Amino acid sequence: MIRYLKQYKLLLFLTVLFTAISSLSYVFIAILLQQVMDIVDMGDMDGFIRILLFSLVYFALMGIFMYLQSLFSKKFVCKIMKAVRSKTFIGIERHTIEDYFKNHTADYLSAITNDVKMIEDNYLLPLLQVIQYTIIFIASLGVMIYFDIIVTICVIIAIAIMLIVPSLFGGLLSKRQDKYSDMLSVFTNHVKDLLSGFEVIKSYRMKNYVLSRFDASNEDTIKAKYSVDKAIAANEAVSMVLALLVQVVVVFLSAYFIIIGRISAGALLGMVQVSSNLANPLLIIFSNIPKIKSIKPIAQKLNQLSDYEKQDANTKKTPTFNDAICVENLHFSYDKENEVIGGISLSIEKGKKYAFVGKSGCGKSTLIKLIAGYYSNFTGNVLYDADSLSILDIDKITALSSIIHQNVYMFDESIFDNICLHEDYSEKELQSALFDSGLSSFIKQVPNGLEYYVGENGANLSGGQKQRIAVARALIRKKPLLILDEGTSAIDMQTAYDIESRLLAISNLTLLTITHNMSKDILELYDEIIFMADGKIIEHGTFDTLIAKHAAFYDFYQLKK
Repeated sequence: MIRYLKQYKLLLFLTVLFTAISSLSYVFIAILLQQVMDIVDMGDMDGFIRILLFSLVYFALMGIFMYLQSLFSKKFVCKIMKAVRSKTFIGIERHTIEDYFKNHTADYLSAITNDVKMIEDNYLLPLLQVIQYTIIFIASLGVMIYFDIIVTICVIIAIAIMLIVPSLFGGLLSKRQDKYSDMLSVFTNHVKDLLSGFEVIKSYRMKNYVLSRFDASNEDTIKAKYSVDKAIAANEAVSMVLALLVQVVVVFLSAYFIIIGRISAGALLGMVQVSSNLANPLLIIFSNIPKIKSIKPIAQKLNQLSDYEKQDANTKKTPTFNDAICVENLHFSYDKENEVIGGISLSIEKGKKYAFVGKSGCGKSTLIKLIAGYYSNFTGNVLYDADSLSILDIDKITALSSIIHQNVYMFDESIFDNICLHEDYSEKELQSALFDSGLSSFIKQVPNGLEYYVGENGANLSGGQKQRIAVARALIRKKPLLILDEGTSAIDMQTAYDIESRLLAISNLTLLTITHNMSKDILELYDEIIFMADGKIIEHGTFDTLIAKHAAFYDFYQLKK
């Protein structure tokens, strides 16, 4: 967290400055009360009027400085919170696709929301309180010395006993805060999972199971929070008792010194007032120190996300696709035990159209993702123009390819924004993408045309309309490689046929299509059909060639028909 404090060091300085001024003005009320009491004791009316007028001005200025302290401290917290959230989100965005999916989306949501909130509650606000009350304590100690040195020495001895409290509770609280953070992440993941499956829950009447699962996760999270709260409560209770000990020492010693004539009644009033400025600040300081220490694992977790950098990103080569993408003896497993891709070799020539067909689970989507650089833990090789993926900047492969998945994601914005994704394109480029994707007629029919809002994840659109927007989104970027990962399997046959035939008609586009569409008219348009089974390429060639062989693809085609 030190980096963020340094980033806003001027704002922190102003916050501490006004905190110091308002805190000192608060402490010096004890001297003001002592003066009032002594003047009253002497019966000095003129002195009483003077100190009354001075007090009015004093409290007015004190109010102004307290307002400035509060204003700057709140601004400081807001700036830090914004910076932590932004840096964490930027770090998450820098993740490669492979690294991103090593965690649940809910883990990232929990970090940006729950963990950042814990930074505010258990680090920033306690830190400002510690600064404020440390100033109050030091100033109060000075005032105590002004009143009587013996009382001050006794107070220091009592304070020394209190120094052991943070060490007793700091480690325990840190472990419990870390566990609570993990439970919040799990809880967020469960809630997201349940809400995402709302339609399935309603359709299959899963109410009892869902409520049971939610209650169990909610109970575990509350238990983790209560565990933290118990540690905080114990720390605060012990600190309060020891802080009150300081006040008791001051009261009894001061009363004794009045009896023997060592100090005046005004000094007693002043010391009683200032003793509360010793006890209460210590109570707050020592209850906050364990909170600040306990946030260390949370801060480390956020730092890991925000500091994420791709390995060797600066030394990687920019990929090109001028001739071909070659796959050589490719092997891949998700769990290092069950092989999903088993020894595939393949050449994809620029400008040609390839259809990947086969039963579900045969490895088609995995092969496509490996070609697109989604995973790095494979054996064999994937070459872009003779350059291996191992020496290429994986993020820059996205500049060469667009992928249309089966489940197209739509942002809750306009059709125009979902196509352009807030990048600038000419009217000619936009109209060309609309025509090639078959969106032109639909745009004319909806209210506001391109400015029509699609709703949450395209809730206001049909499956075919979402698919066409996804195609337009890909085509407008004019990337040399387009991957259709079962992108038409969730829509009707006529719409799928129309979309696929339009893509096949684009001459300078390299098209990789994972398809279950066994339409002869469509399959004949592909330069090569790649038939897969059990993670291997069984056959490949043109449609007519494969049909003529009367082998594996022929049987699959007849079965599908």
